[in-house]
Amino acid sequence: MSRRTCTGCCRRLPLESFPNAGKRGKEPTCFMCTNDARRLRTPLPAIKRDPVQVQINNTFNLWHGPVSRVPLRSYA
Repeated sequence: MSRRTCTGCCRRLPLESFPNAGKRGKEPTCFMCTNDARRLRTPLPAIKRDPVQVQINNTFNLWHGPVSRVPLRSYA
């Protein structure tokens, strides 16, 4: 079984792990690196809001009040 080194992850993989189609013939990166690059290009799904967590956050913020970047004066 012949092996080839991927230029993206530097692993020695069998020839079946590399795509055969394309303009240049065999690509220098393996299927795993190609899939990782595709996943990075796609947008992330929207985060679903949890109404209970929103209520907890609002209660916490009301209890502790607004945060000030200016430190309190010491009366010492």
